Amino acid sequence: MKDFINIHDYIISSELVGDWDGKEEEVTDRINTMIHQAYDMFPEDITTETAEQLFDELWAAVAGQEFVIEAEYDELESWLDTFVRQKLDEIEYD
Repeated sequence: MKDFINIHDYIISSELVGDWDGKEEEVTDRINTMIHQAYDMFPEDITTETAEQLFDELWAAVAGQEFVIEAEYDELESWLDTFVRQKLDEIEYD
C-alpha cells in the first residue's frame, strides 16, 4: 500500500515553516529530508491513513522547534528513527 502514498503531498514549502531569521530554506530542506526519510522507514503495507497521521504528527513535532536547525543531520536521523518507530507502534496498537 506504500505505493499509493504520494510523498509530494506532504512536502512543505518555506512559507509554511514561518520566520527563521533567513534560514527558512534550510529549515524547509531539513524537514523535507525528514519527510522523505520517514517515508523510507514505512513498512510496505502501511495504509494511506496511517501515513497521513504519521506525517501530521511529524509536522506537529518539528514545527517551530529549534532542534530542527540546531541539530546535526545524524542527530536528526536518530531522532526521526525513534519517532517513526514509536508512532508506528502507537498507531498499530490503537
